[in-house]
Amino acid sequence: MGLSRRGFIKSSAILGGGLAIGFNLSGCEKAKYPHFAAADLQPNAYLQVSPSGEMILQLHKCEMGQGVYTGMATMAAEELNMDPSLITVQQAEFHPDFRDPEFYVMITGGSSSIKLSYSIVREAAATVAAMLKTAAAQHLSLPESALNLKDGKLVYAGGEVSFATLLPIARALPTPAEVTLKSPQDFQYIGRYNRRLDALAKVTGKSEYGIDVQYPEALTAVLLRCPHFGGKMKSFDAAKALTKSGVKAVFEVDGAVAVLANSYWQARQAAGVVQVVWDKGPLAGVSSQALREERHRLLTSEDGKKVEEKGDVSAATGELFEAIYDVPYLAHATMEPMNALAVASKDGIEIWTGNQSPDIAMSEIADATGFKREQVRIHNQMLGGGFGRRIMPDYLVEAARVAQISGKPVRVVWSREDDMRGDFYRPNSTVAMRAMIDQSAVTSLQAKVVAPSIMGSFVQFISNTLLPQWLPNGLHSKLAGLASGEDPAASEGLAHSDYGFPYMRTDFVEQKTTIPLGYWRSVGHSQNAFFMESFIDELAHRTAQDPVAFRLAHLAKDSRRRKVLEMAAARANWGNPPAGQFQGVAVHESFSTVVAQIINISIVDGKIKVHKVVCAVECGMAINPDIVTMQMESGIVFGLTAALKGEITIDDGAVQQSNFHDYEMLRMNESPEIEIYRVDSANAPTGVGEPGVPPLAPALANAVFAATGQRLRQLPLRLG
Repeated sequence: MGLSRRGFIKSSAILGGGLAIGFNLSGCEKAKYPHFAAADLQPNAYLQVSPSGEMILQLHKCEMGQGVYTGMATMAAEELNMDPSLITVQQAEFHPDFRDPEFYVMITGGSSSIKLSYSIVREAAATVAAMLKTAAAQHLSLPESALNLKDGKLVYAGGEVSFATLLPIARALPTPAEVTLKSPQDFQYIGRYNRRLDALAKVTGKSEYGIDVQYPEALTAVLLRCPHFGGKMKSFDAAKALTKSGVKAVFEVDGAVAVLANSYWQARQAAGVVQVVWDKGPLAGVSSQALREERHRLLTSEDGKKVEEKGDVSAATGELFEAIYDVPYLAHATMEPMNALAVASKDGIEIWTGNQSPDIAMSEIADATGFKREQVRIHNQMLGGGFGRRIMPDYLVEAARVAQISGKPVRVVWSREDDMRGDFYRPNSTVAMRAMIDQSAVTSLQAKVVAPSIMGSFVQFISNTLLPQWLPNGLHSKLAGLASGEDPAASEGLAHSDYGFPYMRTDFVEQKTTIPLGYWRSVGHSQNAFFMESFIDELAHRTAQDPVAFRLAHLAKDSRRRKVLEMAAARANWGNPPAGQFQGVAVHESFSTVVAQIINISIVDGKIKVHKVVCAVECGMAINPDIVTMQMESGIVFGLTAALKGEITIDDGAVQQSNFHDYEMLRMNESPEIEIYRVDSANAPTGVGEPGVPPLAPALANAVFAATGQRLRQLPLRLG
């Protein structure tokens, strides 16, 4: 049995070298809410009513453009029978009640925010509604059946009463053990509400991001880090930097050089004249090309770990067909570079920033500074893009350490160059796709993937958060080693496919590397959909079948993938592109959501021109339909950028790209027409933040084949 992310975390014991250590995820006692107010009605961590009658929602997932600010308010508003715009949304600080029921830490990721909060937030709101209704019944001496909540008030035949009036009675009531949720047929807001509650503040500049936060007398710090992964500082000379205007101090901090000044520009200019001698470290001489060549060798020299096997190998008859695909490292390239403002005192550390996992960050800051976890406080802000990068706590730890050493409030700000060269990258990966073809029948489909392990890099942060602080730090790296060979991200989207062939198998070979890796938008699906859907297309053409018809022939009649593909094909008028244009198709399931995309392209002056993308999606119930559309559009542009342009290259153990001139983004004049269609569903909502990304690259590559006859098996796509 393979080890999944949540399977590792849920284990009741951690095994290492014969040592079994049991731990309890629930803790010993109920922690006080950080947003607790004695005068409020606050029966749970998510919602509270202030003495003025204000309804306040604690946003336990960070808002980074994906729409959870509006989505969470909409779900709460449904049970409170009030317009979502009447709810005050506050970014929640850490509390154990906000820990993710799948990942077991407080985190925003995996396209799971709405999916996992659908029942939790509605039940929290229904609890508040029930208590207010009971309080009103007592206050008015009326049966509860005669009362209704409406836009922040209790209404009845003879008038209305405010929440503020009911608060003293409601606070004294016991919290109901069970509440009844609205039936979907009675929804007023879920599935209908399309106003983005955070839009006005964003377009008028009133939203506060981490980089916007101000603190009295705060200095700005720029850090010089070793450009070679794993390298170390040997020495530095800051004499010239210390003469620059506004510079307050230059000192070493955990292997980097910190330059403190009154402003960012002053700190950046001074950092430019600090002379540093670096030891390149263990990756000196390592390059992307060398790593790619190693992966290709591992395809034949290592058997790897069997992830999945379905059917009997004896069914795999006919002639072998094989294709090898490659993808590069990718950076997250968020619009807002990494930043954090830290204030240190003898009592602890406070941080203002935008981060996807304050839970993890608290543990790492505590370890780095010597404070206890409960002495670390993180105030989360809006995020100017996350895509998985801001799950990592490195920039918060830097700010905490610089503030601790300097004794001053300090804002650490990364430049674009810092961000590009100090990322946690989407892994590079190679796969050998194999099939047996017996006349026109495909009798087997096999994938052997070689890639480094994200889990091996990340699990130490999870274990450091969940396990007691008194455990030795060396245990976390040992756990990472145990987990790395079991990384589900390496094979997700290849294994457990709902395509049906007589024999199917997926194997994983880990490539050992210390280049920092991280979760990138859609994680392993981002490359594995390219591998799978490109090869499926190759098999269709190899057996002289239409690519859509071939896919449908190998999907069950009741398959969700079939329904979505059929909708996309119909909406895109598959097989009948405009004159001079060519079509490609891909369909993929990720994060419990199915997305199909059909792309129309042409070749203009030897370059790929994308004219149109038609996208069909089945994501369960859409809480805010327009946000689903926006996220599909966003995923398409994100995926198209990566497919045409995205590539991080390593030379001598260092990233070669530095800014948007050599790590390009898609331009507006390159953006295609996009159409989004939803398959109606009454099922609970599934993820939408990431599933729009994976089908884009294979659909585009398949369209290029239709246009040119070239099979491009390496990203980014470049015509020969």
